Amino acid sequence: MKRTFIFSLLTMATLIFCQNALAYDYYVNGIYYRKVTQQAPGGGCGETILIVVNNDEPNTYSGDVVIPESEIINGQSFRVTYIGSEAFYGCINLTSVTLPNNIVNIGFHSFADCPLLNTIDIPAGIRQINSNAFSYCYELDYIYIHATEPFFLWDDAFADINDHVQIVVPCNCIEAFEAAEEWQGIQLYDDCGHVGVGETETAVMQIYPNPATESLTIEADGMVTIADEMGRVVKTLFVDDKQTINLQGLSRGFYFVKAGNEVKKIMVK
Repeated sequence: MKRTFIFSLLTMATLIFCQNALAYDYYVNGIYYRKVTQQAPGGGCGETILIVVNNDEPNTYSGDVVIPESEIINGQSFRVTYIGSEAFYGCINLTSVTLPNNIVNIGFHSFADCPLLNTIDIPAGIRQINSNAFSYCYELDYIYIHATEPFFLWDDAFADINDHVQIVVPCNCIEAFEAAEEWQGIQLYDDCGHVGVGETETAVMQIYPNPATESLTIEADGMVTIADEMGRVVKTLFVDDKQTINLQGLSRGFYFVKAGNEVKKIMVK
């Protein structure tokens, strides 16, 4: 089945191509590519780039896939800047994907229905994530976003996964992302251990025993952080109902356990 790409009007000026291509044009080092030439802002043809696609069927890729920043084809170097719609769709044996820094767009359903994918890093140069990009990735635990400013996000880009996926933005960038219209209502965390407002910050937390010695049981739903008396985060974890953690390596003293809006003080003996 041959597929075409659909892009939002927001980025249409930079995503109009000077020719249409169907299926894939090249297969290089285990990756299928479509070669397209972008339309320059003032008209005419601009840079020719590569889009990662599949071999015209789902379940094309498996294992650990590394997308390069560029590929040399017929003696000419082309940057890889787009993950095409449904590029990794239905790849049931896909375990990880490494994206290059120059990826700017992740297409519709691009990583949907990849049951073994549990983490993914979104590079700093990203400008858009499209509808249902990660749908049905039920083992996906973390999405690390390295962009320091909010980018365009379709309202269902994280459909059916935000209740169990920890979406992490750079340290102290939560407020900027949550202020952006497209990011309203999405539960976010940052890599300093801070929790955004989102929609799931009302969890009721139970912790025991307190004082604790070798282990601590936490009953909560969502992101939990443990910080020392100086405010330094010493542990970060995602709790689904109840989890017991090992306290080995923590010095004796007081610590603060946070889940959503709730903070409780514990003593480690």
